[in-house]
Amino acid sequence: MNCTLALRMLDAYIDDELDAATAAEMVEHISSCAACAALHGQRVAMRSALRASALRHVAPPELRQSIMRGIERPAQSRSPPRSLRWWQVLVVGGSTAVLGALGGWWLAQPPALESLPEFAVARHVASLTPAGPRIDVASSDRHVVRPWFQGRLEFAPMVRDLSAQGFDLLGARLERIGDRQAVAVVYRLHSHVINVFSWRGGGESAVSEREATIRGFNVVIWSDRDMDFAAVSDTDSAELKRFTAAYRTP
Repeated sequence: MNCTLALRMLDAYIDDELDAATAAEMVEHISSCAACAALHGQRVAMRSALRASALRHVAPPELRQSIMRGIERPAQSRSPPRSLRWWQVLVVGGSTAVLGALGGWWLAQPPALESLPEFAVARHVASLTPAGPRIDVASSDRHVVRPWFQGRLEFAPMVRDLSAQGFDLLGARLERIGDRQAVAVVYRLHSHVINVFSWRGGGESAVSEREATIRGFNVVIWSDRDMDFAAVSDTDSAELKRFTAAYRTP
């Protein structure tokens, strides 16, 4: 777990929305990172403050009457007057203090991991530990790795034996890419770890192979029938391309 991923998952962690493994990684990271621990404390305090009744104020009668007049207009002119801003509606239902808190929360949000390469790199980095990559089933035998997922997945992952090409199979683990259940099959090339993520496609048109470099990590993304794939590593782009060519060959 690194700071970028921790900040992205912080609110889900506070709301107990993470799976057990990711929550454990968050606990470990927060306990060792002063900056993320401080932000965690701020978010928890903000949530408590927003829930406190002391932050709620009754709207002035004049403002309430103005809004009610707009609501009671005939249907053809029922839209709020231009002078009625969105923040005025919020004041009626809550408080200006809540608006200030929400503004602070919005500014404190980390940049969204909006693209698939960024998601893949974030999960790759989160899997790396001093003891080696995180693995649920460790084996160099694809006939051991692939059956392990039976009953744990809605699809059968693609696991290749690429030792002849110099890529050693280390094992695999359950993963998530965005909101989708996924698998990460883990390989090693010399001292470089390669994660191959796969998940069911969303029914969109197939993704032709494309490459990206995110925070020093190379990413190759492609589709094969109803499955989407992303290979991530810190090895150079030529070696990662050689790996994906071998992985995609039946």
